Amino acid sequence: MTTLTIEIPEKAGKTLADLVEQLGGKVISIKEDKKTKGAAKKKQVLDDLEESVNFVRLHQEGKVEAKTIEELLDEL
Repeated sequence: MTTLTIEIPEKAGKTLADLVEQLGGKVISIKEDKKTKGAAKKKQVLDDLEESVNFVRLHQEGKVEAKTIEELLDEL
């Protein structure tokens, strides 16, 4: 089998990967450029922050129970 390394625009990546698999090939890895990785990481941080803020809001409203510091330390 032949291994081929190519560089293509991001939006064409999934389409090409699907085509390769339909032809009986195997996609070994898909590498994203640094800009895409940075944007994904930033989105993940913002999503995590939003989830944390929502939890705090629910705790302040008495809708959820937060763990004590002792419970958190016991998990470690």
